[in-house]
Amino acid sequence: MTGSFSIWIKFLLLLFLLWLGGFFFYIKEITANRYVEDRQADGIVILTGTAGRLKQGIDLLQSGAAKRLLVSGVNIQVSQEDLRNVMNASETLMNCCIDIGRRALDTVGNAYETSLWATEHRFHRLLIVTSAYHMPRSLVELKREMPEKELFAVAPESDIRELQNWWKKPKLVYVLASEFNKYFISLVRARTEALVMDGV
Repeated sequence: MTGSFSIWIKFLLLLFLLWLGGFFFYIKEITANRYVEDRQADGIVILTGTAGRLKQGIDLLQSGAAKRLLVSGVNIQVSQEDLRNVMNASETLMNCCIDIGRRALDTVGNAYETSLWATEHRFHRLLIVTSAYHMPRSLVELKREMPEKELFAVAPESDIRELQNWWKKPKLVYVLASEFNKYFISLVRARTEALVMDGV
């Protein structure tokens, strides 16, 4: 009995060490300032969350980085005027070039909503705007829906700065650990689907 218990302890310890290694690899990825793209694209997609994402997206649109913008996952209680005020966008820009997506309830939904929007407008190159900690999972889910599209990641500088000294912020550590777990599940699901599609 004692030997069996010891094996389980070692197995759980091994799983924890593997998780920890993956977690630190994830942290390295999101804090490496990789998510600043200076590219032209067909469209910009903001995955709703922080105000920094909205500001980054509208700045890209106004700079001419793309011709149209989708705000994906907007709560049904948020009106177009509310969103326009938060984004500090002109009414003309809002009416001509900004679309509001309300069907997405999570990241998987964001990917599906983005896919429909990109197909409708025949966009092939997309700038994806979300927080750095959310970017790896977002790109996995978006690639699952749109494997043929070119996706370029852009994270708001304010959200990147928030990750500095992350280990000193207990609430942020919890958020990062939770997001890493979701990212891992997304990777496993995407890989499993790819193997099934390949007939493995």
